[in-house]
Parts: sequence; C-alpha cells; structure tokens
Amino acid sequence: MMKRLILVLTAICVGALSWAEERVNLDSLYQVLDRAIDSAQIYLQWKTDELARQKDRLRLATTDNERFEWAKSLYEEYIPFDNDSAIAYQYACLDLADRLGRRDLYARTQLQLAEQLTESGFYNEARMHFEMVDTTAIDPAWRLVLLNSLIHLYNEMGYYSHDPRLTNEFYARKNLLSDSLLSLADSTTALWLQLRTIQLTTNTDSAALAMRYSDRWMEACQPDSRAFATMAFYRAVIFGMLGQTDMQRAWLVRSALIDVRKAIMDQGALWSLAELLVGVDADRAHRYVDFSWRCLQRFSTHMRAWLVAPLVTRINDVYREQLQTANSHLRWAVALVSLLVAGLLALLFYVSKKRRQLAVARNELHEANSRLVDANQRLRQAVALQHDSNRVKDEYLGRFFSMCSEYIDKLDNYRLKMNRKLKANQYNDLLRMTSSEQLKEDEVQELFDHFDTIFLRLFPTFVDDFNALLRPEERIVPKDRNHLNTDLRIFALIRLGISESSRIAEFLRYSPNSIYAYRARIKNKAAGNRDDFERLVKEIGIQELNS
Repeated sequence: MMKRLILVLTAICVGALSWAEERVNLDSLYQVLDRAIDSAQIYLQWKTDELARQKDRLRLATTDNERFEWAKSLYEEYIPFDNDSAIAYQYACLDLADRLGRRDLYARTQLQLAEQLTESGFYNEARMHFEMVDTTAIDPAWRLVLLNSLIHLYNEMGYYSHDPRLTNEFYARKNLLSDSLLSLADSTTALWLQLRTIQLTTNTDSAALAMRYSDRWMEACQPDSRAFATMAFYRAVIFGMLGQTDMQRAWLVRSALIDVRKAIMDQGALWSLAELLVGVDADRAHRYVDFSWRCLQRFSTHMRAWLVAPLVTRINDVYREQLQTANSHLRWAVALVSLLVAGLLALLFYVSKKRRQLAVARNELHEANSRLVDANQRLRQAVALQHDSNRVKDEYLGRFFSMCSEYIDKLDNYRLKMNRKLKANQYNDLLRMTSSEQLKEDEVQELFDHFDTIFLRLFPTFVDDFNALLRPEERIVPKDRNHLNTDLRIFALIRLGISESSRIAEFLRYSPNSIYAYRARIKNKAAGNRDDFERLVKEIGIQELNS
C-alpha cells in the first residue's frame, strides 16, 4: 500500500515538471519514425560513403601518427555500426600506438577495445584487456571512463549470468565501482549524471529522483547525438517505472529515431518499443523488430541477437494466433459470402425472369398502344371526315332547298307566261320558247355557278392546294378566281366524295369516257405518285378541320 502511494506521489511530481510532457501525439511520432525507417537505405548510404572517405584518407596517410588518427576515427565510426570492423581497427590502432611508443594512446585504445568486447558479449576477453590497461599511462578523466566501462562489464555479466551467486557478486562489484565513480567524478558532467540516473532506475521508489537527474542529463547532451539517444532510452525506462506508457513509447521513438538517422546498428530502443507494441499494434511491432533484427545482424554480435530472439518468437506467436483467428474468420466469411452469392444468384434468376415477363408485357403494351394510336388516328380522321361531310351536307342542303324554292318560282312564272300565251292564241311564241335549248343551258350554267360558289366557300384554298399536287408547269389557273373550270369541277366532285365517273359525267353533262379521260390526263401531271393523287385530293381541307 505504501509503495503504491509512493508511485502516485511520484507520478504527481513528474506531472508537475516544466516539460509538460503528459500530452504527446504518438501517431505523429510513429509516422516520423516510419518515414525514417523507409529512408534508412539513404542514411546507410551516407554512413557508407563517409566510411569510404575515411578509408581513403587512411590509405593516403604518410605517417604513423596520421594512420593512427584515421584508424581511430574509423573504429569510432564503426563502434555502433559494425562490431567486427570496429574491433579490427582497434587492433590496428594498438599496433600503431605500440610502433609510435605512445603508452597513453595504447592504454586508451586497450580500454576502448575492452568496451567493444563487452558490447560483443566476449566478457572474458574484455576482462583480460581491462586488466592489461596501464592506468599509469592515462589521465584522471580516462580513469573515470575505465571505471564506467568496468561498471558496464559487471552489469552485463550479472544480467546474463545463470548462476545466482555469481550474479550477486557481479552486481555487488558494479555497485561498489558505481559508488567510487560517483564520489570521484564531477556531479555536473554527463558521465556522472548518466551513471546516477541509471543507478536510480533499479529501484521503482527512486523514479521521481531519477527523473530529476534525467532532466539534468538531458541538458548536458547535444540534441540528435548518440548520447541523447542513450539518455532518451533511460528516460523511457523511468516513464515505464511511473506507469506512463505513452510517454515511455514517445521517448523510445525519439531514441530510435536518432539511431535510424545515424545508421546505428547496435539498437536497443527500437526493439524495446516493438516489445511494448506487441499487444497493441502487432503489424507495427513486427515492422520495427524486423528492421531492428536486420540492423543487429549487420552489427554482428550474438548478445543482442539473444535479446531480440525471444521478442521475435513472441511476435511470431502473436502473428500465428492472429493468422489462425483470421483464417477462422475467413472461413466464416467464405461461408457467409457463399450463402450471399447463392441468394444473389437466386435473386438474379428471379429478377431476370421478371424482367423477361416485364419485357413481354411491355412489348404487348407497346403493340396495344400502337394499335390504340392507329385507332385514335383513324377515329380522328373519321371524325374529321364526318365533320367535313356534315359541313358539306349542311351547305349543299341549304343551297339545295333555296334552289328548289327558286325553281318552283321559276316554274310557276313559266306556267303563268305560257298560260297568257295560250289565252292570247300566241302559239307560235310558245312553239319557239319550247323549241329553244337556251333555257336549259342557262339553267345548267346557273347550276355550275351555284356549285362553284358553295364549293369555294367550303374550300377557299382548294385551287392552290390542288395546284400544289401538280408539277409547276402543269398547274391550272381558272379565268375567274370565283369559278372553276371543268378540270377543277371534276376533282371538286371527287373531293366531295363523288368518285364514280358515271355520276360525275351525269352532273357535268359529259360522257363517262370523257370524264375518265379528264381524270387520267390530270393524274399524269401529278408532282408525285399518280396513284396517290386522288387520295391526296380527298384530304384537301381536312388538316384545317383537325386544327
């Protein structure tokens, strides 16, 4: 209970820090890291090009001093990049320092070689080289580096030892050396702050104090340096002790980002981040651990591989479980899709059948509509013809009754005139009156005049419409626009529905053969098909009625 209270108070203290780090956008940080990993080949090429330039300078060096400096620069570049190459150049520096008679350079190189062997997991070889370091040949600052390297060696040996007694012994030596280093070193240096921070991360109750030292350590580090990446890694460890998982991941991302951009192959932050993401984002965890694994293979050290191998196995197990779950879901999905496809096929068959039935019904409806339209058209034509016929009948019946009345009056006048002639014994005048054809001709002409007048009143545009059916040079122009000639009267009678030549001949006082000849001669002058000529004549004036 007390421990939990301490953790809560520690979290409150950390939350009050000036950094205000409680809010982070992990998605944005992940995206930046992902882009850096995608560009890793570019960073690797930059690193390779720089190493090639330094190798050229080493090859062109003319003195052992120059060769030592360039070899030293190369092994420092190779320390986080390629373990075997770093060790090879360190051995080369040992030979050059020995040849130069520089005990100080030899001792420093021996110390750095021991550090690299520690990173490689060759602890016995590292201890031998530490013992071979001539402490009298190095200055006090390097003695502090030696103590820090020994602390790292015993910490690694304690962590990887399988013998509990040896583990306790190694950790005891580490703690003793840590106390010595902390008492000797300046508390403002990055080395002292690093050691103190790491020392405090071994105890959860010291998380708040560790965070304060981490703040000071961060101020002593250059941004985007490897030292800053190391600081960010341990800062993530402290946030993990405080239970602030998001901040822990954020600082692991910052540490890993520096490693990727500087082409550092000896990585710890990225696979630690992958371990935290296994149960949260398996795809990203797999991508990160895969990249980290390839980097460690290039670094060529078995110790890091032993650390990452269990994580790779764990991620593979998670992937296997996800794959099994996905396969199970896939089988259910396939079964469901199969049912849906079967239902869809049945629906398509039903719809297709209904569409065929609908097409048949539509065709039948179209045909019925066509027949109905034709019937309506014929009905309209019949109505128009009936209306036209009624109009003609009304006009001619009215004039017929008027003419009959006039003829009755004429006959009565003729009777009275003949009666007076008989009473006056004017027999010669009677004989002359009854012998003359003039009366008949006058009456026939008067009949034609009546016919023309009534017809042109019914069809005022008949002459123009009739001529429109003839070729231009064959058109008929009557002497008087108010009277028709014989050709026009024949087709006027046809327009009124009197088509038989015998009836036309009877009305016009011609023989049927003459009427037939007239009709044939006019049809030969037609602008179109002569067989359609009389039908078109019968339709003159019907459009006006329809409108």
